[in-house]
Amino acid sequence: MGTFDVTARKAHQWTMIVLVALAFVFGEPLGALPLALAGAIMLVGRFWWPADIVRQFVWRVAEPAGWLPRIEREEDHATRRVARVMGGIVWLVGAALLLSGFATGAWILAFAIARSRGSIASA
Repeated sequence: MGTFDVTARKAHQWTMIVLVALAFVFGEPLGALPLALAGAIMLVGRFWWPADIVRQFVWRVAEPAGWLPRIEREEDHATRRVARVMGGIVWLVGAALLLSGFATGAWILAFAIARSRGSIASA
């Protein structure tokens, strides 16, 4: 296990939850945009770290400015990496469903992942 910045992780998790909530408030078809953005940040950011714009903001702006304290903890990131890929794919599929008019299926998928992210965000 390595030591990681949990401040950036928690900011990322809460941002994803807010994006999904915005998607729900916007409804279809406009809600597909924040849902797809959340999915893309999670999926692409997993394989190419500059794409995780939330963590980039925390590392480059919020922590250096003193807005957020950097908190380092030992964590096992293997399961988190898998969860990011799965969550990103599910939210991208949900955005496609939302654009296709299958809002109920999109929200079932989106909230299943958001709920799991929320329980992780509290940890």
